[in-house]
Amino acid sequence: MMVSELLDRYEREVVPTLATSTQKNYVRHIVHLKNWFGDRDPSELKPKDFGPFLDKKGKGRVQRIKQLAVLSACFTQAVSVWYLIERNVLRDVKRPKQLPRDRLITDEEFAACKAIAPRRVRLAMELALVTGQRQGDIINFKWSDIKAGANGDELHIYQAKTRKRMAIAVTPQLEAILDRCCELPKRGEYVLTKRGGGKLTSEGIRSGWQYTQRQWIKAGNSPFHFHDIRALCATKLGSLELAQALLGHSSPAMTRRVYRRGVEHVQPLQL
Repeated sequence: MMVSELLDRYEREVVPTLATSTQKNYVRHIVHLKNWFGDRDPSELKPKDFGPFLDKKGKGRVQRIKQLAVLSACFTQAVSVWYLIERNVLRDVKRPKQLPRDRLITDEEFAACKAIAPRRVRLAMELALVTGQRQGDIINFKWSDIKAGANGDELHIYQAKTRKRMAIAVTPQLEAILDRCCELPKRGEYVLTKRGGGKLTSEGIRSGWQYTQRQWIKAGNSPFHFHDIRALCATKLGSLELAQALLGHSSPAMTRRVYRRGVEHVQPLQL
């Protein structure tokens, strides 16, 4: 059995169980992995065989590291679930660790970038900052998800990546953003809709965001990712505990390491 056959089975049986955005990334990574290792026998691969792949010159090193992570997951599945190979050779390959992003958007940058963004991107930015949710979850917000709670209305969400259910209190600020979403033409069941009606897609918001960033960079500003808005939300919240709860992390370590990007103010020892 060649690597390409293992990857085909992994794509067929495992990838569909992952979050939608993760599925798209894995399918794209699998194509590149087949080009490099598809005709190799996984039981004959040695750690040194992955050196040229990691050391390839040019852009894309971060993506290659992610691709090897997918291949390693596939090999682990082949060892422990399918019983097709004896060991995962990638366990002996040291992959460079990726440092978490540390780009912290300022309030002024957020406001200025939002001012030049198309209407739907602007609303998505506001929802991301106030709710702290991922782009993929924001476009899934429905009007029917707003329900009465013990202390007022709540926005009930289901995080696609973590499969965690949350109820976010509809504060006056969030209510004002939702009111602006309600003014979009051809309102449907989703909070954010396309110009012609229907749910705003990932591709639609991505193209709008890319346009916004091109204009932002052209004006001489430093670029940032849409996902950095989630980090801005976590950083602005009063405590690590509040940030962890709103972002839906199971561990405070993830919130602290990746999303709390502000200056840590500490007191020196008093002698």
